[in-house]
Amino acid sequence: MKPNPTPLLTSRHNVFQNDEFDVFSRDSVDLSRVHKGRRKVENTRSLLNDKREVVAQRQRYEQYSVVVEEVPLQPGEGLSYHGDNYEDEYDDTYDGNQVGANDADSDDELISRRPFTIPQVLRTKVPREGQEEEDEDEEEAEDEAPKPDHFVQDPAVLREKAEARRMAFLARKGYRHDSSTAVAGSPRGHGQSRETTQERRKKEANKSTRANHNRRTMADRKRNKGMIPS
Repeated sequence: MKPNPTPLLTSRHNVFQNDEFDVFSRDSVDLSRVHKGRRKVENTRSLLNDKREVVAQRQRYEQYSVVVEEVPLQPGEGLSYHGDNYEDEYDDTYDGNQVGANDADSDDELISRRPFTIPQVLRTKVPREGQEEEDEDEEEAEDEAPKPDHFVQDPAVLREKAEARRMAFLARKGYRHDSSTAVAGSPRGHGQSRETTQERRKKEANKSTRANHNRRTMADRKRNKGMIPS
C-alpha cells in the first residue's frame, strides 16, 4: 500500500484555519489573550466608560448620513436659502373642483327633514291593550288562589290527603283496587274472618307464581321424605 504523499495537517481546512491561536500554522501564540473560564474585568463603570466600539460604529454610520440637521454658513452665503427665491409656478389644476355636497341646502332644512327620534333602548315600555287584559286576569287568578297556610297540619290528615291523591292518580291510570283482606287482617288475639283465612291459604298455595320460586312447596317435599329433620 502506497503512503499518502500529502500530510493531514496541510490538507485540513476549518473556520479556525490560520487564526492567532492556530498552533499548527504558527510557532508562537500570545498567551496573554488565552483565558480559562470567565475573564476578570475591573468593574462595571470601566465597561460603561469604554467607548471604543461606539466610536467605531459612529464612523461607519457617518458614511451613510444623507440628512444634515444644521449647515454652517459663512458670512454672505445665506442669501440663496431665503423662501422668497422659490421660482416654481403655482399649480392650480385642481382649484376649480368642488369639494363636498353639490346642493345648497341649509342646516335647518336638513334637520327638519329628519325629526329626532328616541332610540328604542331608551323608550319607556307602553303595554298593549291585550297585554293589559292578560295582566288583569293573572292578578285576579292570584287573588282567588288560596294562600298557603304555613301552620303544621295534622299528620293523619296529610296522610289521608296523600292517599286520596294516590287513589285518584291510580284511577286515572286504570288501576283496580284489590279488595283482598289477606294482608291487612284483624289484630292479634281478635281472630280472623273466614275471608281472611281463605285469602292467606290461597296466598301460601300460589307463592310459586311470585318471587320465592316455590321454595315452600319444595321444603315441605323434602321434609316429608325425611331429608330434613323436622
